[in-house]
Amino acid sequence: MRRPRRLVLSAAALGLALAASGCTYLSPVQTHDFYQAGDGTNANIEQDGALFAGVRNAVLVLGEDGTPVFTSTVVNYSDEEITVEIEGIAEDASIFSAQIQVPAQGTVQIGPGDDQQLVQVGAVNVVPGTVLDLDVSAGGETTTISLPTLETSLSHYELEELAEG
Repeated sequence: MRRPRRLVLSAAALGLALAASGCTYLSPVQTHDFYQAGDGTNANIEQDGALFAGVRNAVLVLGEDGTPVFTSTVVNYSDEEITVEIEGIAEDASIFSAQIQVPAQGTVQIGPGDDQQLVQVGAVNVVPGTVLDLDVSAGGETTTISLPTLETSLSHYELEELAEG
């Protein structure tokens, strides 16, 4: 009687191991796709069916006194230095515009920190939670994405934290 019991237990253990590992086999790996990992939004510019440039985690943070700070990362997927143009739009009016030089296969951090490029933002008459527009242009292509506005109540969006990088 011991042999059949061991055989049944071995088969059950093998079946359980296969069932437990099979669910990950059928699930796609999330890291293979771009997705909104943070509070900001992403933009992709494609040329010839391949990624050319992009903006990652774009967000406008409004300080307690209403001071707006734009933060994001601009990405270049090409083998040459490129210029990425960004423009923030609120109520059909431009609140900031910048041209970002991005090295080949490189990134540029946008924000108030020492190792970041500062984009000057004009006066904005919006409350946190308002969604603005962000136009992103590179290589003759343009896309428009949503630009969320946040307040500094989350510690990682305090203006001092953003300046430290």
